[in-house]
Amino acid sequence: MRRVWWVWIVAFFSLQAADINTTLVRYDQNVSVYENYLAKLNQESKDKKGYKSLEKSLLYKLINITKFTKDPTYKKFDPKEINTSLAFVEGVETLLKERASYQRLKQEALATQTKRKSIKERIELARDGDKNIDVLQLQYAFYAKIEDAFSRHLKQRKQQITYNHKVLQSLFPKIRFERFLAAKQMRELIKTVQDIQLEIEDLMIEKERLVLQKKPKWIAAVSQKIGKLKAQREELIDRIVRLELIRFFGALQLREKRVFDIQKEIELWLKKKEEKETPLQQLPLYLTEWITAEMGTTKVLLNQTKLGIEGIKSRIAKKLHTPLFTINEKPINSIDIAVAILILIIGFTIAKLYRRYIYKITHSLINVTSSTQTIVSNIGYYLILLISFFVMLKSIGLDLSSLTLIAGALSVGIGFGLQNIVANFISGVILMFEKSIKIGDFIQINDELRGHVVDIQMRSTTIRTNDNIDIIVPNQTFIQSDVINWTLSDNQRRMRIPFGVAYGTDIKKVKTVILEALEASSLHFVRNDETKQPLVVMRGMGESSVDFELFVWVEGDETLKPLRTADKFLVLIYDTLYANDITIPFPQMDIHVKEELKIIKEDEKKGAGKNRKP
Repeated sequence: MRRVWWVWIVAFFSLQAADINTTLVRYDQNVSVYENYLAKLNQESKDKKGYKSLEKSLLYKLINITKFTKDPTYKKFDPKEINTSLAFVEGVETLLKERASYQRLKQEALATQTKRKSIKERIELARDGDKNIDVLQLQYAFYAKIEDAFSRHLKQRKQQITYNHKVLQSLFPKIRFERFLAAKQMRELIKTVQDIQLEIEDLMIEKERLVLQKKPKWIAAVSQKIGKLKAQREELIDRIVRLELIRFFGALQLREKRVFDIQKEIELWLKKKEEKETPLQQLPLYLTEWITAEMGTTKVLLNQTKLGIEGIKSRIAKKLHTPLFTINEKPINSIDIAVAILILIIGFTIAKLYRRYIYKITHSLINVTSSTQTIVSNIGYYLILLISFFVMLKSIGLDLSSLTLIAGALSVGIGFGLQNIVANFISGVILMFEKSIKIGDFIQINDELRGHVVDIQMRSTTIRTNDNIDIIVPNQTFIQSDVINWTLSDNQRRMRIPFGVAYGTDIKKVKTVILEALEASSLHFVRNDETKQPLVVMRGMGESSVDFELFVWVEGDETLKPLRTADKFLVLIYDTLYANDITIPFPQMDIHVKEELKIIKEDEKKGAGKNRKP
């Protein structure tokens, strides 16, 4: 019985609800229906609440809409008029304006549709006999008529846009776009725009000065001039954009990749315009449509794929965002747990790949020892795992502030206590990857420390001198000090062998005999390079000799044993000078006595000896 009762109640209220008056809403309705309705209202008395006057106003609007609203007609492109590149670009601008107008009409139509639906809901909630039901019916009819007019306008506008775009597409291959002429004109216009911008900035400064001086008349004059210059700049920017479009479509005809760069330039010029809400602001998107049509639909497909993936991701994420438990007042769901596990897996995988990669690249390097391989791989491996662990804890909501404080305190203490070790470690890494010093190089750190590099480790480098002594040098020494690497770029070195001859010796003869003896000798030095020939130079006049120096380039093992090499050349010089009767001086001193010496007789010496006390 209760069910039957509720059915009767629902049926009763349904029968009492008002319906839409379809007679008023018919789109092919004759105007006489509204005129008869208006005449009937004029015969009746005015309602207290003023509903009759509102109904009359709505009827007048419906009569005007029915009488005077006609199907719109829009101008279509004439292909014969679009025969130049400039006409083609102007057609593109016109088409953009039509598209902008279409979007505005569409927004207005949607707003009207929303109002009509709202009136419809109010009619359905009202009952027959309500005093305002007639007003609602007329309002609904009015918005329905407006919506129908918008629909016809949109249809015609869309047809016009489609037709005009097809005209441009058909004419595009036939148009000759003078790109180089456009580029030349652009350069001139850009310079003009820059000059105008500088003038505007100067006037702005002048205006600020006049504001401080409180001169309103001059301020108004300067402001007017600034406005004219800005308008001139806007016009020039529009002309530049047109020339850029000529360059764009010219490049598009040849399928050049430069179209993307030109598109970016056009977008930058549009951003420089003062007026932002213009149809030209939609130009980059329209050019993308041209690129897609002429150069392929790959980008469109990629974009559609991306949108589809994002939609699937959003639906799955919505289902998986159900909280399972909380940590530190943060709800943890399945996604958080999966992300934490994934972070650990990714971290472990990256660490393993890192270790494998280090062993792979270091096996092919001769100057990297196995100990260095192990140190580098292990440090990176555990560091990656540690970072992954902390990232995982942070992802599930664990507060790491306390761990951060502890780690900070430890790092400060370790930093002071092990700063030298850390410095040597970092220096070792730099040496290994910079390769300025390699195993086998002959280096010199100071006047007494030189030798071959036999090992480079993370903390120190081992140098073996010519005396077969291994010296362990901390790696930071090579970073902080000047180091001479005799074999970094090549194995050639110029040696200087000093020697001297006696005063009065023929200088030219000394140079000649030394160079001839050197050329005839079997000593190893650079002979075939014209830029590195031996040379004898006079260095000065010393106290006991005229000082010379032999410049000679040596290579190979001769550079690694400088003392032995110098010995060979000194022996050659000595033998040559001796063979040519050239005196090799030595330090000597002449003593000149101004007074006569008293000669002590032998007997006086003896007498003096007798008088001495024992």
